[in-house]
Amino acid sequence: MEMYDVPLSKLNITVSVLVERKKMKTCRLKVFPDKTIKFSVPENTPKLWIEQYLTSKKQWISTKIQNFEQTKGYAATDEIRSGISIRYLGEDLIFSVFQSDKQVVYIDGKNLLIGGADINNQTKLFAQFDRWWRKDSLRILNAQVNKLFPIVEKYNIRRPTVLLRKMKTLWGSCSPHRGTITFNQYLTKANPACIEYVVLHELVHFLYPNHSKLFHDFLSNYMPDWKFRKKVLDQDEVHGL
Repeated sequence: MEMYDVPLSKLNITVSVLVERKKMKTCRLKVFPDKTIKFSVPENTPKLWIEQYLTSKKQWISTKIQNFEQTKGYAATDEIRSGISIRYLGEDLIFSVFQSDKQVVYIDGKNLLIGGADINNQTKLFAQFDRWWRKDSLRILNAQVNKLFPIVEKYNIRRPTVLLRKMKTLWGSCSPHRGTITFNQYLTKANPACIEYVVLHELVHFLYPNHSKLFHDFLSNYMPDWKFRKKVLDQDEVHGL
């Protein structure tokens, strides 16, 4: 992997682009919500061409970063207190923090209620919320796997075990030989249609390990609008708390 620095005069910053050389015929430039930038190119792509291409994409990169910055307040927060918004399952929920003898976290309409004995301790509130978020994410993702698994089960595929991690650049990854799918915990901030796309994407990899024509044909057969769902997911700001 290679790194290229690209100065963005519009934003008065310099960003680093991670370049990955792969066995592919086209190139793919992607900006992630955390400002990580990845550029996948064919293995023998000249360095000069890469530099010129990234230079030509300065405006596009700047616009993507600005778009993520504008939506950041709706998706992430560094504080848990009443009135702060948080994204979950594509919805903007409002934290409601209250005093309680027991630690509780639950959703009621458009509110995400969190109660505890020490509601002024942000460290404890974050830990409490994260435990609930992880447990609920596993519930949601396992339910999606159960719903979509029959699509590949008929090809003698065993139901994979669902694992969860906080990842910066991947929504999911699978290990067919281990029988596991690892999902990004931030995925449950996206809307259900996007979550469904990622789950089916990973399940289809148990049949087709690479992003081959067969892979995409199979995916399109069972989810004709997957490209639209992917576009929405890639543009949505779901990282952060």
